[in-house]
Amino acid sequence: MKSVTQEYANPANSLEQMAREFKFVIDLMPQMVWATQPDGYHDFYNQRWYDFTGLSYKDTKDKGWSLVLHPDDFERTWKVWQHSLDTGALYQIEYRMRKFDGTYSWFLARAQPLKDETGKILKWFGTCTDIQEQREVLDELERTKEELRISNQDLNHSIEELGRVNLELDTFVYSASHDLKVPLNNLEGLIDLLDPSEESDPDQVEILQMIGQSVSRFKDVLNDMTLMVKTAKENHGMHNVDFYILISEIKNDLSDLINSTGTKLNLDLDIKNIQYPRKEIRSILFNLISNGIKYRDPDRPLKITVRTKATSEGILLEVEDTSCGIEAKYIPELFNKHFRINTTIEGSGLGLFIVKRMVENRGGKIEVSSKTGEGSLFSVFLRPEKKVYPE
Repeated sequence: MKSVTQEYANPANSLEQMAREFKFVIDLMPQMVWATQPDGYHDFYNQRWYDFTGLSYKDTKDKGWSLVLHPDDFERTWKVWQHSLDTGALYQIEYRMRKFDGTYSWFLARAQPLKDETGKILKWFGTCTDIQEQREVLDELERTKEELRISNQDLNHSIEELGRVNLELDTFVYSASHDLKVPLNNLEGLIDLLDPSEESDPDQVEILQMIGQSVSRFKDVLNDMTLMVKTAKENHGMHNVDFYILISEIKNDLSDLINSTGTKLNLDLDIKNIQYPRKEIRSILFNLISNGIKYRDPDRPLKITVRTKATSEGILLEVEDTSCGIEAKYIPELFNKHFRINTTIEGSGLGLFIVKRMVENRGGKIEVSSKTGEGSLFSVFLRPEKKVYPE
């Protein structure tokens, strides 16, 4: 009987054993893992793909997901994938795929290229994460709240009903988030066990890194789901908010990011104080200021100006920056759930969606104007319940 040392003494045996272990771990993944040639020709799938689709490798090589993609998602998915193939840009999109039983589920697909030292793409590696439950929870939450808002016009007891349904939905979201976090934590443990060595195949290391990134992003989405529900249900009490003090606290929280980027934060406050839920106004300012820094133009200094003034529509809070700016085609989608302009920047795409919800829940609104290469201006019209305090 050979010892472990004798077996690994042979390089061929060692490489073969590593390949078996790697395939074992990849097939354990709850995600689909796949790979393509530089031109998009699919040549690898893990077991999760075959279990879900019911297809064989012979059936799905080359064509891949296009065979099971929902017809309504095909055109936009192909455009995004073709753009990534042409430019080497990170691939990320949500779409529906058909299961072997004929039903469809939503997936978050991500892929990035493996390049050589000259920048030439050698291969694409990707994952597909099942987000069907998340979509159902969020869609059901939106539908239920809209139905209750309409019925509130006719039923005197609608407020009590809204609270009851919201509580049930909130409990469900929290429970679902908890149940999903457990297997994700287990998955992270499995990935840590397969610690790549210097002799590990670069493709295997690349896939493990991508899986780790996808797991981290999935956890971020779960956390943001919980935050979104928490924001929607909390009835924050009113406070006399001092803008100077609040922005000073935000500057302190972002001090490392502000100092490392050389950001200049200017204040132009006609309104110094406002009666408003402090947590909400802080979340609004923190999100808009930090976004300006994240999407800065590295080739020129970043300046962010915060303004307040009284208008006929309420208190106008403006956050203007000299960032990269936003292309006009993206602005209509800017406040949608999970929408991200630049997928290489950390985030889940829920920040602006949550900000918009907080503002509109109190009767306000948020608008944006932007020019690429110049910067962006976010205008938030707040509806305070008591008088404000100009200088």
